[in-house]
Amino acid sequence: MSKSPQQNGVVKRKNRSILNIARSMLKMKKMPKEFWVEAIDCVIYLSNRCPTKCLNGITPQEAWSRRKPSVSHLKVFESIGYVHVDEQVKTKLDDKSKRMIFMGYDQKSKGYKLYNPNEGKMVISRDVEFNEKGAWD
Repeated sequence: MSKSPQQNGVVKRKNRSILNIARSMLKMKKMPKEFWVEAIDCVIYLSNRCPTKCLNGITPQEAWSRRKPSVSHLKVFESIGYVHVDEQVKTKLDDKSKRMIFMGYDQKSKGYKLYNPNEGKMVISRDVEFNEKGAWD
């Protein structure tokens, strides 16, 4: 936090905005509060790729890297993702993909973070087909 009270207000408003957006994302898809960290990570990832007035219309990501970020990979939070199952793991009659919930973007790779509710595990994968209009039951 900044030592300047004026700057603290800006930070508090930004944090409140992030929490409100994350709360809305979870409620919209009827997801449990336990996924609040993933929702906040996703909000921050997206906000870093949105133009802002304080940077004269460029994105924070662009200000940092000096390159305009791509948005072609963005997906709808908590949409359905079908993750490809590796050929070495499956047998001939096994499914070719596993149905999971999109939870955000991996910070260390170009992969997507997906949650497998049947196994209770988070998975990182780049080999995913999305149904952005689908919802998990």
